[in-house]
Amino acid sequence: MNEHLLLAYIPVLHEGYRRFIEAHGTGRRLFLIGPELHLDHGPLARDIRALPADAVARAVGSWSICSEVSVLDAAGAERLAGERPFLTMPAEDVSYLVADRFFGRCEVRYDTVFLRWDKTRTAQLLRAEAPSAPAADPLLAELVAKAEERAGASVDWWRRVGAAIRYTDGTVAARANEHLPHRLSPYVVGDPRSNFSKGVALELSTAIHAEAGLIAEAARRGVPTAGAVLYVTDFPCPPCAKLIAGAGVAKLYFRAGYAVLDGRDVMEAAGVELLQLA
Repeated sequence: MNEHLLLAYIPVLHEGYRRFIEAHGTGRRLFLIGPELHLDHGPLARDIRALPADAVARAVGSWSICSEVSVLDAAGAERLAGERPFLTMPAEDVSYLVADRFFGRCEVRYDTVFLRWDKTRTAQLLRAEAPSAPAADPLLAELVAKAEERAGASVDWWRRVGAAIRYTDGTVAARANEHLPHRLSPYVVGDPRSNFSKGVALELSTAIHAEAGLIAEAARRGVPTAGAVLYVTDFPCPPCAKLIAGAGVAKLYFRAGYAVLDGRDVMEAAGVELLQLA
């Protein structure tokens, strides 16, 4: 039977890592992914929190959870791979990189550990679920109709998004995603979004999102957004979520979509009530 080992990149000492090690590494050998194994992984070079791997090894060893704690270099990784161990690793980009590079013939199990914003976590698309909106609400129905109408008229054929807002004085405004400096810009010079999958590099776009456009328009007109009610056909992206939270919107209705990064958490922390249309 192949030995069951723990292999992990641990940049900082954290209760979450202790729990991960305790759950999977009690009485087993733990190998820490040393810098030699990820020298070409650019994002880690910018991780200014990271402790030296040998310091982490000494600290984790003092917890007396694992039978052995050591730092793995490239030569050690090749020797270990030859033993064909069964590995448990955190589910993040560094683990996938090292496993593909050195342990392609080993059985590897991943367990989700959210302890840093690795690329896998940053671009993860989460289901944007919220309590259902009231079935019969004429004020909401007006917002939905105006937002859907604007979305249907959008020239952004691959992602038609509309939004409508009701200010506290009862007035309503609506708009759709709009490309700048001209609404047909992507059809003249090409759409930069074609270089990315959905949810990735959201800020790299020639379009102003519908929600952001409404909030900017309100600022230009001097209309207060605090306490406003907003409906958007698709769940807001992280930048728009932060604008909605900062604008003091009281209630956000959405039809569908996905949540990325911390957008939902930011809105909920700001007191925005989230409701989804059935």
